[in-house]
Amino acid sequence: GQTSGRGMERPWLDLGGVSDGAISPNGRIMGCYVHGLFQSNAFRRAFLKRIGAEASDDLDYNHTIEMTLNQLADHLEAHFDIEAILEIAHSR
Repeated sequence: GQTSGRGMERPWLDLGGVSDGAISPNGRIMGCYVHGLFQSNAFRRAFLKRIGAEASDDLDYNHTIEMTLNQLADHLEAHFDIEAILEIAHSR
């Protein structure tokens, strides 16, 4: 996508000389298109510090996401009839 408007006058990120995202005039709202931005422990820590919050030093983001997705898959497998769902999907 492409974003336009006055908000683009206040980019949030500088990605090697390329601006991305925008920040509201009061600095309280910001957004960008960078997927996975908060996966980086260093970025997340710096961002949280900038807004006055503390970052957890022991958070392993990728491990936490993987573990959460595995738990979700286990739950779905235990409570859904996956074979029946696949059969319905293939019959259409």
